[in-house]
Amino acid sequence: MTYNSKIDQVVQIIREQIEQGIYSVGQRLPSERDLAEELQISRSTIRAALLRLQAENLIDIVPRGGAFVRSSAPKIVMGEYPNLPKNKGPELKQVGSFIHMMREQGREVLVRYLEPSSIIPAGEEVGRNLGVDAKEKVLRRFRVQLVDRVPYRILDTYLLASLMGELVGQEDHKVPLFKWLWENKKIRASRVLERLNCRMPTADEAAVLHIARNQPVMEMHRWIWGQSKKEEILFEYSRIVCNASLHELQYTYNIEEEISKWFEGEQSRR
Repeated sequence: MTYNSKIDQVVQIIREQIEQGIYSVGQRLPSERDLAEELQISRSTIRAALLRLQAENLIDIVPRGGAFVRSSAPKIVMGEYPNLPKNKGPELKQVGSFIHMMREQGREVLVRYLEPSSIIPAGEEVGRNLGVDAKEKVLRRFRVQLVDRVPYRILDTYLLASLMGELVGQEDHKVPLFKWLWENKKIRASRVLERLNCRMPTADEAAVLHIARNQPVMEMHRWIWGQSKKEEILFEYSRIVCNASLHELQYTYNIEEEISKWFEGEQSRR
């Protein structure tokens, strides 16, 4: 291959390394100095090549942070909004869930368990979130979901073993939980609470998601209740850590009632 300049040569070398997976999504490239030494070329040439790669949307350059491989994967849009091209509405309002929703869009979804599912004591933190004693048994499912072979999110789920302990060893994407819960326990999933937080990842999270330590993640804490004939039961608590660059939250809400109250107040004062 003929290159028009040394910059073209460096761009092509780094582009091929990214395409071959030598540098993965979110990974930090070697410093300008290291690249210059490796390729036996000036740092100014390296810098110009990196700027071109950034213009081609292959990398992101973070001031005083380095250059990172950008993901080519599309974002998952989550939230209530008409005619969304991706996720239409909160995922749990559609029983098919995230996995089935992505597959309906023609995306390849894989679930990789980071640890085998198991029955364990809840412990203090999980027990507090599920409202049970720390010694209460729970079914833990700890996995990562990949879309088109890109890690999108880590899920650490705890289910009441007294209700769902028999699901140990069964993969959740093959046994739809809500359907199983209704058919086997006559409990209907009825209510969910989700709390969102943006932060930097831990070293383990960054490794699983293939991102840099200075690339933000979106953390979601999720509680799910079910309704039986007699009572409402909090049966699931999950911690979900998402690659923030691959997720977008979008929603609408009605302000008509509040506006009406304000308008009526203004009218009464006149």
